[in-house]
Amino acid sequence: MKVLCKAMFLVLVLTVGVFQAFGATPATTAPFTECPAIGADTSCGILVLINPSGSVTVLADGTQGPYDGSDDTLVGVYNSSSSSVPSVNLSSTTLPIFGFDGDGICTYTPFTGSGYCSSLPSSASGYEGPTTTFTNISTDTMSGTVVFTGGLAAGGTTYFSLEDALTAASFTGTSGTPTTPAPPALLLLLTGLAALGMWQLGRRFAGRAI
Repeated sequence: MKVLCKAMFLVLVLTVGVFQAFGATPATTAPFTECPAIGADTSCGILVLINPSGSVTVLADGTQGPYDGSDDTLVGVYNSSSSSVPSVNLSSTTLPIFGFDGDGICTYTPFTGSGYCSSLPSSASGYEGPTTTFTNISTDTMSGTVVFTGGLAAGGTTYFSLEDALTAASFTGTSGTPTTPAPPALLLLLTGLAALGMWQLGRRFAGRAI
């Protein structure tokens, strides 16, 4: 019994550590803290929320105008589903949201020299954020796909920028096909510890029965 208690206690301690490591749940009400302060903005102007069902909701913080003081929007993403999401498709019927004109977030200090900006290929727009790239941009630049390098994990966040001063009604989104991530090594360890405790308990009861 002592072996089982020790094993279960260790599982509890490690589980608490996992939740502490991931930190608090990202904000789904303004201010959207998924974005750092960039230019004139202190947080995201728009949040693309991937819902548990996989649908996408676009939310806005009216206190955050264009980060460049003119016509570009800082966009955060929060994956609140239980699966990794490879991409989101964004589309507007009125604005060229992918009509990049050279003043993306990578042109703003300190992002000009940040690791992800300096590693972007010469063909990049400079509107990319950490682990994000753009593809499938339509000829009228009103739609495109934001790809998350390696997939945006369940509970994960990132950010990027789009063209124009956007509101929640400016565009809509759909998520790419979600993928179920492989169990993290720590969760496998927890499972193994629990199984070890149950095995030790079984041996003790078997010995008593004999």
